[in-house]
Amino acid sequence: MSSKKVSLLTTNFFHPTDERIIMGGAERYQVDICRLLRKMGYQIEVWQIGSGWVKEFDGVKIHSIPISKSKHNTFPELNLAFYENSLSADYALYFILSLAYPLAREKSISISHGVYWDWPGFDVQSGHQDAHQEWLRRMNIALTGPQKLVSVDTNTINFFNSTLPGFYHKWEYIPNYVDTNLFCPSKDTNSGSDMIRILFPRRLVPVRGINETMRAAEILTSRYPWIEFHFCGRGHDDNTEKLMSQWTTTQERCFYYWKPFEMMPEIYQTADIVLIPSRSTEGTSLAALEAMACGKPVITGLTGGLSDIVLQGYNGYLIKPTVDNMVSTIEELAKDKAKRLLMGNRGRELAMTFNKKIWDERWAKVLSEVFR
Repeated sequence: MSSKKVSLLTTNFFHPTDERIIMGGAERYQVDICRLLRKMGYQIEVWQIGSGWVKEFDGVKIHSIPISKSKHNTFPELNLAFYENSLSADYALYFILSLAYPLAREKSISISHGVYWDWPGFDVQSGHQDAHQEWLRRMNIALTGPQKLVSVDTNTINFFNSTLPGFYHKWEYIPNYVDTNLFCPSKDTNSGSDMIRILFPRRLVPVRGINETMRAAEILTSRYPWIEFHFCGRGHDDNTEKLMSQWTTTQERCFYYWKPFEMMPEIYQTADIVLIPSRSTEGTSLAALEAMACGKPVITGLTGGLSDIVLQGYNGYLIKPTVDNMVSTIEELAKDKAKRLLMGNRGRELAMTFNKKIWDERWAKVLSEVFR
């Protein structure tokens, strides 16, 4: 067992100015990678954007750096401040690829949680063509420093192999994971209800397809009295959640709530169809894997790493998540119980190959290779 220290740099785990944590996929991944490091005997500390406070979560100290300035979708000042503050650590983890720009620790690993530059506003935010080229130049430097580049999906690796092809030897594909003992099909196969429950277990943000899903819910609940929609997820702030709650009060058979992680297996088990209609910024979705592990068919956006885990027409559907596409695909599955059960069983089988024990083993191998 090692007593070496690892410093991890991220942008936000805690909200920079308050106690709010939106425990989404990236945050859960951070908790799990820290737990694995501690299990392997490493000391771990986290650094993020903030006002200089120090907090603790799950036994890990989280330090904040009073720098939030970004340029060309990178955080050079945050990177350099982290480099100085983490000099006492033996190794470093850059939780987002761009955080390794401009300077990376010698013994370090960088992680991609999926392509985020497919967001429709990315190029607009980047500005003119010269700005886009500057972003690519900075990414080239960010990929140069770390010894290993870990990606949760093949989409990221394929993009960089065709755009910045000099890093093929560094890439490691470690897809996301699911605890298939915790997330499993319900033992009660007879719910006693004729209602078809559609579940949206996602953050209430546009890139996750919330707007299209709300419109599809309005159409389908007015068309079929036996369909209901459940929205289970946090917003970025209290106002977003308040507006969602207000909207559901005006709709027939539409419900909004959010639950802690330990209650999510039951939420998936009571659903008939699970929606992961991401428009962009997606890796190998934890929510999709959890739904599949519970034996549920999934309807997902055709984006990011979702094609690594969903086979079209086999365990779910990959669609361009327009309102019309969502309505027609949900209709088809809602009317065909045999297909839902078949796709759900296939999804469970596929999810077993993404078991968290496999993820632990793959990550432990990479950590042992770099942190030695």
